Amino acid sequence: MPRMSRPARKVWRWLAVGTAVTATAAAGMGVASAATAPAPTVQLTKVYYNSPGSDTRTTTSLNAEYIRLTNQSRATINLKGWTVRDATGHTYTFGSYNLGAGKRVYVHTGKGTNGRPDAQHLYWRSGNYIWNNTGDTATLRNSAGKTAHTCKWGSKGAYTYCGVTEKPAPTTPTPPRPTQPTTKPPTTAPTTAPTTPPVTTWPPDPTPPAIG
Repeated sequence: MPRMSRPARKVWRWLAVGTAVTATAAAGMGVASAATAPAPTVQLTKVYYNSPGSDTRTTTSLNAEYIRLTNQSRATINLKGWTVRDATGHTYTFGSYNLGAGKRVYVHTGKGTNGRPDAQHLYWRSGNYIWNNTGDTATLRNSAGKTAHTCKWGSKGAYTYCGVTEKPAPTTPTPPRPTQPTTKPPTTAPTTAPTTPPVTTWPPDPTPPAIG
């Protein structure tokens, strides 16, 4: 559907152009080193920046805009003090939250109760959209303030997977099915019915002569 404009976001988005350009240049300088750096343990694996339908700012519409983090390590990580922010500095700070190995957590833009409908869902509790439809950058920092991961997108589409390929969840191996024997069992000779000795046919007895 055609999207309505977001006037409340336009002013500070234009003011952030200079900052965004500077950040882009700095990111470009670090491309060579990032290619050989180990993958971060917690990554931004999806950002749904353009919620479906018109920008009505209802709770449903705001919560359809979200970010998703995935723990790519084999250990549980507590996200207390970690932050996620957009290009202009709107920041979400995690409370104490244990993200299990291989698990995901979603941070919805609007209001809601953390842990509902299940433990994977948290809420920014913003009354306005955070992520810019025309291009933005999400930055994840750990509790020490060090950048753990970034995700950048342009003006096309409604969401991005941040160029990350998630590791598949471990699965229980399926036991091999028993194989059929490749050799045929020995065939037994068909049982033949006992032969019946031939029956000898004797000529009929002669008719006795008439007594007169």
